[in-house]
Amino acid sequence: MQLERHIADRLAQVVPAGESICVGLSGGLDSVVLLDLIARNAADRPLSAVHVHHGLSPNADAWAESCRALCASRGIALDVERVRVDRDSPEGLEAAARAARYAVYASRPEAIVALAHHRDDQAETVLLQLLRGTGIKGVAAMPEIRALEGASVRIFRPLLAVPRAALREYALERGLTWIEDESNASSRHDRNFLRNVVAPLLDARLARWREAAARFARRASVADALLDELASIDGLPSTRGEELVANAALSPERRANLLRAFLALNGAPMPSEARLAEMTTQLFDAREDANIRLEHEGLTCVRFRDRIRIERLQVAGAWRQAWHGELEVDLAEHGAVHFARVLGEGLEAARSAEPGWHFAGRGGGERLRTQPRRPTRTLKNLLQESHVPPWERERMPLLFHGERLVWAPEIGIEADYACPAGSAGLRPTWLRKA
Repeated sequence: MQLERHIADRLAQVVPAGESICVGLSGGLDSVVLLDLIARNAADRPLSAVHVHHGLSPNADAWAESCRALCASRGIALDVERVRVDRDSPEGLEAAARAARYAVYASRPEAIVALAHHRDDQAETVLLQLLRGTGIKGVAAMPEIRALEGASVRIFRPLLAVPRAALREYALERGLTWIEDESNASSRHDRNFLRNVVAPLLDARLARWREAAARFARRASVADALLDELASIDGLPSTRGEELVANAALSPERRANLLRAFLALNGAPMPSEARLAEMTTQLFDAREDANIRLEHEGLTCVRFRDRIRIERLQVAGAWRQAWHGELEVDLAEHGAVHFARVLGEGLEAARSAEPGWHFAGRGGGERLRTQPRRPTRTLKNLLQESHVPPWERERMPLLFHGERLVWAPEIGIEADYACPAGSAGLRPTWLRKA
């Protein structure tokens, strides 16, 4: 069959031999066909399935049992995962169910989770994203393959070029059985409204609209990749957590594109067009000595000097962790501190055996004297003079002996605790948490 040749080709192109595949199995037509196709063409790629039990339908238990029976008849391992969906989510029930479902996919041990989205789904997604005004990245719609955020799992959609009619024809020829989701008949949700009400009108007037929309999505994906490439030329960091240089010489359009790509890199939601313009102006046009903090969807965009950073960490209240001379100290959200054994520098090693050592955050009023016969200085002034960014000042760990500050990252060691020449020393290094 032509559809089997297609799936065999996509598997050969995307999934290396020996790599495990898990099919997201709802029990509906599309996912049942996908499971059958992969089972017949996966060759030496281990196959399993997962059914996400949302608990939203009175028939949810029956759907799970149908999936169990299907997989048992084929000798395919199936996991049924029950999830709790927030019915009152401000994002809507569809989005909440999707988030719960993708959290299950992200936790899978398999390298690939295959989903049965097809060309009709892609066309609907393009129209929905256009109507929501999501921009090029949104109308690029669903990619065939993508890595899930914060997970080692990749989502694989091998049917994006296949119309649903072809899937139904295949299912009938193969004698496959599937279940029908009764909620598909309701036009309460946006996608169902588009499918049940708008799509038939478009079919009557523009028979090839789905094909055209899917083609547009592919072209938008190319345009989006080019915009990301331009952002890299303009200074987009290569990895999450790195700072962005606020290049005021860029045109307004390139600044906005760069900031949009920077937010996407760091997993931040996309702001509206007006909000993006406002953020771009404040972050790129600020005076060098300005300290800009912009709240955005639970994150904070901070500009200090010519650097922009996205903060997630909210350090609430005081914290304290004892130190007993260990060379590696894990400070959780505050990063870690490594002590290297050295000679004649750093902290005098013998003093680490004394009681009363601990790490803590800034409380205000700390003072430090890093050179003998020099006056003590406030830590606040030392940090400002050393141009330590505000986001690092707020989360950096300080080393105390009793109530006395002994070491501050980027600043140095209290002179009374400094290692004499020729003696064993410990050189501390703060390992920041991204």
